[in-house]
Amino acid sequence: MDKSITISEENYDFWKTGAIISAVLSAITFTVFWNIDDPFWIGITRLVAFIFFAMMILCYLQIMNGPIEITLKITDKIVLVSYQKNGRNIHEEQFEKDTIKEIYPTTSGVNFLLRKLKPSIKTFKVSFTDTDKDLNMFEFSGRPLLFSKNSREEILQFFKNASQ
Repeated sequence: MDKSITISEENYDFWKTGAIISAVLSAITFTVFWNIDDPFWIGITRLVAFIFFAMMILCYLQIMNGPIEITLKITDKIVLVSYQKNGRNIHEEQFEKDTIKEIYPTTSGVNFLLRKLKPSIKTFKVSFTDTDKDLNMFEFSGRPLLFSKNSREEILQFFKNASQ
């Protein structure tokens, strides 16, 4: 019996907000830079405008890729985790269902700043029967994927239903 669910990472909205704020602040500091006569403040405002412009570009590049969608598929013997971006499958992981001891949400992989801005955001850890170390369940390019409260409840309910 196959069961599957598709969820999306939470951090995508953070990049949209960051791009908009950076663009506005870049425009404001550039306007201030353009209208100042003092060389000391010209240098400072030019630097600040460039920093906000660079942040806007980096946020835009994150937005361009789109959010990562995760598809979980559980069969009788395996748990298959597929990562998709823009509808294209980019990575797959496979776990043996018998070796998974526990899956639980945690804030251990979440950046300090994100933890303060969005306290409800968490990532998932998995513990196995054959090792003592807990690993990130959903990890892409070396970073743990973050989930909102609704997504977390959906994932936990999915695993609970699949284990019955």
